[in-house]
Amino acid sequence: MSKKRRRLEIKVMPLPNAYMEETASCPVCGRDASAIGRLAMQIVFRCEKCKVVFKRSHASPFDW
Repeated sequence: MSKKRRRLEIKVMPLPNAYMEETASCPVCGRDASAIGRLAMQIVFRCEKCKVVFKRSHASPFDW
């Protein structure tokens, strides 16, 4: 019997409203994921279907 893994919470910082409409392709299921915040200078996304949290692989420069 396998162990059930505890869900990991990533603490993200707020993202300016202009970037909250960004979407990225989920690395697991391929659907569009919405932005939930930022970690350092990268936007963090969460897929609603599979609940995966990930960062965008290519960095886009922020100008705030």
